[in-house]
Amino acid sequence: MLIGLRWASTGLILPVSMLIYATRGIDLPTVGLLVALYSGLVVLLELPTGGLADQLGRRRTMLLASVFLVLAPLCMAFAQVWWQFAIAAIASALGRALGSGPVEAWYVDTVRAIEPDVSLRGGLSRGWAVEAFGLGATATIGGAVPGLAGGLANDGLITPFSVPALGAAALAVVSLIAHAALMTEVPDPASPARSRGSARAAVRAVPAQVVHGVRVAWREPVVRLIVAHGAAIGLFLNSIEMLAPLQFAEMLGGPERAAFAYGLLITGAFLGTAAGSAAAPALCRLLPLSPLGVAALVTVIGGAAVGLIGLASAGPGGFALAAAGYLGAYTVTGPAGPLAAEAVHNRVTERERATLVSVESLALQLGGFLGAVSVTRLAAWAGFVSGWIAATLALVIAALLIVAARRAERRAGETGKVLTYEFT
Repeated sequence: MLIGLRWASTGLILPVSMLIYATRGIDLPTVGLLVALYSGLVVLLELPTGGLADQLGRRRTMLLASVFLVLAPLCMAFAQVWWQFAIAAIASALGRALGSGPVEAWYVDTVRAIEPDVSLRGGLSRGWAVEAFGLGATATIGGAVPGLAGGLANDGLITPFSVPALGAAALAVVSLIAHAALMTEVPDPASPARSRGSARAAVRAVPAQVVHGVRVAWREPVVRLIVAHGAAIGLFLNSIEMLAPLQFAEMLGGPERAAFAYGLLITGAFLGTAAGSAAAPALCRLLPLSPLGVAALVTVIGGAAVGLIGLASAGPGGFALAAAGYLGAYTVTGPAGPLAAEAVHNRVTERERATLVSVESLALQLGGFLGAVSVTRLAAWAGFVSGWIAATLALVIAALLIVAARRAERRAGETGKVLTYEFT
């Protein structure tokens, strides 16, 4: 429930975010810089905020994140020039960085406290499925609202595309209240700041926590390769999220029609991702592959689906083929996320769990930063086809990194072995 609420507000604004920029006269290279600002800030903040969650506590860190997640869509709704959009990007980056690790770490901590040796695959898969469902369930609404708000002018303070952003802010308030009411955690004796509730002590401990988390990520080969895989996934995701709405607007003849169509596609894509994530345990039972082998296979198939969008943008197949490729890319890669996450959690302890989740998120955002800077300019210079080729190559690289992680896992021995490193 908490994960679903957290991402539902994002789903509401996702179909129209690029179109808000377009109606305010922000060109594609500037949009790329704004997205790069967001991604760059998340990259800088991920490790400190992950360390803060390990020191201060999962709940309080998530509540702080929720405040910024309310402010970000509010700023987006009223922004009209680039620097106002930059403020929205900064608030969104703070919310994303603070909120990237606490809930997942809290869940794993709670499960492991009850049953230390239980498999995480089922719970993580359901969590990823709920996240995708939360995104998809509200995306259709977000895409349909601009068409229903046609009485608003595109050059006014509030445009038809601003309405979903206002709704996202309201939904983020509901999410904040739910986290405050439902997210409780057992004090951790290993973290004095968390046990005593001392924010000052937690902040002082963050640098050492960050160093410890990075040391674990670098020394543990499986974690290191999965983190690199996250960077490739980030480049892919930023590419498809930035190019698809503009590509579809061009194919369908206008942003209003594209907003509704893209909202439907986002709904289908994230519902497909939800189904794929939920199916991860079953795929591991049915296929003669290890969990990371399954993750690599579905990532390769996802790359082929992105290739269909590139083919459609070159002419053959049109919007129907592009839509099929878009839906396929999200659906078939659904199992990869929870399977990779399980491999990381199996190799770290509670002491650095939230920090390691933030290391993964940092890699994702770093890849997104590179995509925002390079792929948008590549597409503006050489056309949409070149951008889709870059997104396809990113998924191929991601699959190769997962294969390498599987080999490292096999060399390391038992998958469920937890590696410990001294915290200094």
